[in-house]
Amino acid sequence: MALYMLFLLGMGLYYRGFASESMENYFLGGRKMKGWMNGTSYAVTCMNADVAPAYCGMTVITGTFICWWYLSRFGLALMIGGLLFAVCWRRLKIFTSPEFYELRFGGHPAAAMRAWVSMRSAFIAVVAWTGAGLLGLTKVSEALLGWSRFETFIVVIPIILIYVVLSGYMGVVMSDLIQTAIMIVSSLVLMGLVWADFGGPTGLYQALVEQFGTGVVSWHPPVSHEMLGMVGIIAWTVGTAVGYGGDVAPMSGAMEGQRVLSCRDSREATRMYVWTEIVLFLMLAVLTLPALGAMVKWPGLHDGSMDKELAYGLLLGHYLPSGLLGLSLVAMFASIMSTVDSNMNFGAQVFINDVYRRFLKPDADMSHYMGIGRVVMVAIMGLSLAVALSAENVIDIAVFMLGLSSAELTANWGQWWWWRFNGKARLAASFGGPVIFLLCKYVIFAHWIDAGQDTAYVVVLSSIAVTCLLWIAVALGTEPEEEEKLLAFYKDAQPMGWWGPIAEKAGVETGGAAPIVRGLGIALLGAVAIGGGVIGFSGLYVGRWEVALIGGGVALVLGLLFRGSYVRHMRALEADAVDAV
Repeated sequence: MALYMLFLLGMGLYYRGFASESMENYFLGGRKMKGWMNGTSYAVTCMNADVAPAYCGMTVITGTFICWWYLSRFGLALMIGGLLFAVCWRRLKIFTSPEFYELRFGGHPAAAMRAWVSMRSAFIAVVAWTGAGLLGLTKVSEALLGWSRFETFIVVIPIILIYVVLSGYMGVVMSDLIQTAIMIVSSLVLMGLVWADFGGPTGLYQALVEQFGTGVVSWHPPVSHEMLGMVGIIAWTVGTAVGYGGDVAPMSGAMEGQRVLSCRDSREATRMYVWTEIVLFLMLAVLTLPALGAMVKWPGLHDGSMDKELAYGLLLGHYLPSGLLGLSLVAMFASIMSTVDSNMNFGAQVFINDVYRRFLKPDADMSHYMGIGRVVMVAIMGLSLAVALSAENVIDIAVFMLGLSSAELTANWGQWWWWRFNGKARLAASFGGPVIFLLCKYVIFAHWIDAGQDTAYVVVLSSIAVTCLLWIAVALGTEPEEEEKLLAFYKDAQPMGWWGPIAEKAGVETGGAAPIVRGLGIALLGAVAIGGGVIGFSGLYVGRWEVALIGGGVALVLGLLFRGSYVRHMRALEADAVDAV
């Protein structure tokens, strides 16, 4: 662990010179990043330290169908972002994603949205997810080392701060590649040791069925379940996929825009999303499957008599000898390092560019902005510590953040696909959406409507629907943006959708719904292909050979179809861009 920390500090020092040359180098790696590098980096960033205790804790409650949790959260959403929006974002050549709002809208609503999204990203989203990561880290250090939260933070926080301040975005990405390898190797070792303990996949299957029944080895979730039923799957899929890609600074993953905008071209930006999904699902599969052994070893994790989020730490302590245990602890530190450095780098970037430089001090030199950025990083860490010290359950943070952010998500598509969408509609969605979510959660469904164990998910779906009706009404009831503003945006971004009068004046034939439908179809194809592979891999781990064979076959056939469709789709988008020019 000491060697790993020294390595990270060395990485930060190595890239310090490159990062200090310009703001673009420090925050975007000079816009020279390849899709596979940014995709891998974003995947490991999503693997926050909260993921191991939270996902393994869910696994001991659900069983092999835990994969539907992350398939529903990321599977379709990431594909939509890559196939429908990445190209358009990269065409704008902006420094941060909140700059979008002053290109798309005019007047005070545009400035308000730019400032709000920046502050929300830096001091709500980044703080919440960094705090969740620090909380997850304490779940493991408590089980393995007997450390309190305070002791864990005293050891970890100084190293994180030094590394993040020294290393710009290039250092973040390069260290993420190393961290990915460490995390995958560590999880594969644990998978093998659990197999060996139970006599292979068939032995693990028999132990699970004898103790808990066949439900825990099912390849799909039941219609109703205390944690992950079909209603929950639908809610997570809709709540993350609808609106995805239209905003690359969402509260559920605010640093995403940094990955898109730092890619060297539009095609690499699209590949970033595909690589993210593949690498992320590989890491999540090898992380969660060993927790099936924890269900058998500690039945209290399944029945609720033990804290389910201690499952991962108990697994490590039981199966790994000191050397391999050190490797797993390094993997855990790698996950928190990756998430925190990405969050803090991004949070400082948007605050400096979209609040401080835009509204407070527009003419300062680069060294001044960099100094303010470092202060912001320390502030973000302090707020994140407050979250970690006050929260108890990682999943509760995730569900609350999903609801708070998802209410406005339909507007993210509206602002790209419909010329009539205006700044007032954007404000209504961004500020009205969270209010609608809070009213649904704490008033309507708390006192008037009982949706049973699926209440949290029904609240999310209801909030999305009501907010969508709100912004449509506001858009139709107010004047559209000025024609000059819309024409300039359309020529730069060449968005899909319903831009009829604007596209006509720009001299371009709009495809209307056709490119959107095509992109959504290819996105669904890719999501099902990767999902089939994950389900097949899960079946293989517990000796369900028919599930492994069918899942693998689906992944192979649909994967080949996806590849061909993806290539044709990208050619069509590039041809449309040439025609628009």
